[in-house]
Amino acid sequence: GDEAGVGAGGAAASTAAGAQGGEGEESTKKLTFAEQLWDSFEVVWRKRVEPSQRLLEQVTALLHNRAELERKYGESLCGFQIACELQEEDSVHSAVDAMLGNFKNRGEQSLELAENIDQDIVAFFEAVIKQHRDTSTRIFRDVQVLTRYLSEKRQSYEKAVRRYASRCSEAESVAQECLQGLAMKTIDRMKLAQKATILSKQARAAEHEYYACIDQANKAQFVYDTHMPSVFTALQELEEKKALCMKDGLMKLIVYETSWLRNMQYDIDAIIKSNEGIDAAADVQRFIKLHEGQRKATSQLAPQAFWHLGSFKDASPMDRLVKQREVQESIKRFMDTEFKEPLKALLAGEADPSVPPLKEQLDQIRANITDGRRRSALCQVLRQELLAKSPNTEDLNNAKTVTVPLASLDLLATLLRAALDSCEEQADSWCGRDIMVLVNHINAIGEGGKSVLLITRVYNHALWNKVSFWEEVLTMGLCEAHSVEALTRRVLPAGSQFSQPPMTPFLEKFVGYMMAFGINFAQAQTSVYSTLRKLQQVLGASQKTYAKLLLQHHAPPSTQTDPPPGETSAAGAAAAAPSASASGYPAEGADEPQPDGWGDSSGGRQMEAPPAEGGGFSGAGGFDDDFEAVALGLAPEGSPIGTSNPGGGEAQGEAADGNGSEGDTTQPPPAPPPAPAPAPAAAASSATLERDTEDAAKSPTSE
Repeated sequence: GDEAGVGAGGAAASTAAGAQGGEGEESTKKLTFAEQLWDSFEVVWRKRVEPSQRLLEQVTALLHNRAELERKYGESLCGFQIACELQEEDSVHSAVDAMLGNFKNRGEQSLELAENIDQDIVAFFEAVIKQHRDTSTRIFRDVQVLTRYLSEKRQSYEKAVRRYASRCSEAESVAQECLQGLAMKTIDRMKLAQKATILSKQARAAEHEYYACIDQANKAQFVYDTHMPSVFTALQELEEKKALCMKDGLMKLIVYETSWLRNMQYDIDAIIKSNEGIDAAADVQRFIKLHEGQRKATSQLAPQAFWHLGSFKDASPMDRLVKQREVQESIKRFMDTEFKEPLKALLAGEADPSVPPLKEQLDQIRANITDGRRRSALCQVLRQELLAKSPNTEDLNNAKTVTVPLASLDLLATLLRAALDSCEEQADSWCGRDIMVLVNHINAIGEGGKSVLLITRVYNHALWNKVSFWEEVLTMGLCEAHSVEALTRRVLPAGSQFSQPPMTPFLEKFVGYMMAFGINFAQAQTSVYSTLRKLQQVLGASQKTYAKLLLQHHAPPSTQTDPPPGETSAAGAAAAAPSASASGYPAEGADEPQPDGWGDSSGGRQMEAPPAEGGGFSGAGGFDDDFEAVALGLAPEGSPIGTSNPGGGEAQGEAADGNGSEGDTTQPPPAPPPAPAPAPAAAASSATLERDTEDAAKSPTSE
């Protein structure tokens, strides 16, 4: 069976060798695998046959990729187009058309080159690779059979040699001992003779096996020597054929590349002729003659209002307030049905507050003041009444101080304190801000003709001690200023431009309001810095400008004379505090005031720091809500702050006109002599009020 397999392998090798194509005889002796590499089949196979096969496969794959790239390149060039229409009479258009024709021709030639490479070269290489792979596989398998057959016979021969030598040597030794054992006992010599006989027979059998293995090994070597020359000859012919195939394929590629290059040169020559025929001046003159006409007058662009531009020019700016209309209508209804009549009578002094109808109405208002809409209605009615008595202004800050009977002042203080309680419980900083401004514009004449300001009745409320309240009020003022700017743009002439950060009278007097409630300048400055730092992402580059605008009119003077005995002004209290720059942030390297350390009882009102979570403004987020709603007095939907006065930023308190006060009913200050109107930095603060401010700050009842 082994010899039959070897014979089949040799026949296949002989068939492959018969397919050899003859070449001319060389002048020198031709070297062959069979003679020079007889014992190096592994070297021939590993270092020549397999590498040449891989090389042919890789070249085939490379040419296939080249054909694919040429095909994609040609398809892309054929797809180039120009959207405009080309005119034949225009020389430039003719040159462009020649360029497009060149692109198209080059693309078609690239497609043809790709097709030739694929069909003529790659297909030929793939057929050769398949044929040689099959032949090489059969040859390698036959060589393995021959080698294994020869190796097995050689191994059998080596075993027979060892066995033959061992058996013969042992039999010879025992035979000599048996023949020379004359003095041995008979029984021992008989045993030795029997052993010599057995070993002699084993040596004869080993001898026959040894001679048979010699014959088989010689036959195997003969078969190996007979077929291996044919194997080496077939491998050498395959290698030569592979090289010739590679040569023919690469030569065809050169021919195709040369054809492609010459066609491209012809197209380039045509483009050169088209470019040389371009006459730019003649083309322009021809165009002018076809389209000549009279010159039209031109007009310069002028600014237009924003609502006349863009896709939203017909949209009303108030369309985004649809969700707030229901709240507005309810507030308007409360103003007309519950608040306007009793508050108007109370401010005018036309009715006795102790009379049951008015008293019941006021008690009902106080009971329902926990409703945020009713608090907003209360502030709106008071604002309207104060502005009605100042026909020359529409800003509450510029309104005159309204004098009411002392009993009306006490009832108003009761209502406002109840409203402030609800503002504190519900975090309603909007109404709290309105009340803060309103109380600076209402007073009464007490005993001895002394003026009693409404601010003295609510001065000790806990809401004024909260850091978060003042931060939220300043945030509201800044947002309202920007909202008012956005609304003002509609009424300004087209082309108007804002160059400074928006400011309102309320923002200009904000620090004055803080100082009117007993907060010294250092504490107010700390609050402003802290709030602006939280709004850095919202305000951007205008942050430092706002710090300067908010503080510049309220900074204490560098030197301050001692006040008269028994009198302490708010300005003096502010001057006693650590001095800070009034033109922006503290100088570099200076200790900046911290929001959680707002002075002490000796330097101003003891402030309550904001809680760690909730209870105040926590960052710059939340200011992308509906600013128009804010400007009209309505908080954005879902806001816990409630409502505010309309007009956006009109809660802008002027300095109160009172010359003195009787003090809070819970903390009556001594009656002072009349004093001139205070400066804006200490709005609503007379000499008596200032004493009351300092006493209230030290009082155990103040927070």
